[in-house]
Amino acid sequence: MILLVEDEPAIRSGIRINLEAEGFSVLEFPDADSAAGEIARTKPLISLGILDIMMPGKLNGLDLCTKLREMGQSFPVIFLTARGRLEDKLAGFKSGADDYVTKPFELEELIARIYARLGKKAKTRIGKFQLDFESATAESDSGEIVRFNDKEIQMLSVLAQNRGKPVRRDEILDAVWGADFPTNRTIDNFIVKFRKIFEDDPAQPVHFITRHGTGYELSQENV
Repeated sequence: MILLVEDEPAIRSGIRINLEAEGFSVLEFPDADSAAGEIARTKPLISLGILDIMMPGKLNGLDLCTKLREMGQSFPVIFLTARGRLEDKLAGFKSGADDYVTKPFELEELIARIYARLGKKAKTRIGKFQLDFESATAESDSGEIVRFNDKEIQMLSVLAQNRGKPVRRDEILDAVWGADFPTNRTIDNFIVKFRKIFEDDPAQPVHFITRHGTGYELSQENV
């Protein structure tokens, strides 16, 4: 899920439509105040944030970025703003941002920067397998290759982004399926499949852990 905080409706709508066309789910807000309040309350699973700086309300984008870091939110943040002076860029990076794009901007460049930032987590190790999110495949040490469909690789991505922490079922559903919720049993079926692939003994999982009353966790082993 990508966080988008932008007060200009036309810009916000255009970015959201293009991100959704790329397969991302988008959590959007028209100002930093509402974004900070909702994130503090619901703690959504966010992969990357796109923030304007100049917005109405008490908080601006710099304040929001600082608050996100104080909340423990470590996802990459890209500032998208008309402020292009050096001191503005330095202030953005000081607040905790990872990238800075000035308006006017090209959507193709913004999307490329998003993929570049997310690409840092393009691969992860699970047991005997190297999981590649870009190709939606996992290759074992012996050369066996397993392929995943879009929903499976998205769910693996959600678990990997929160590795070492339990992820609630509703968080997985929202991040992977959005408004088109399947049943909770769908998540269970995916976990069963992942265990058959990645676990030495699927009946005694050490990678895909069930946290009763919470959800599922991808263990830190092999990180």
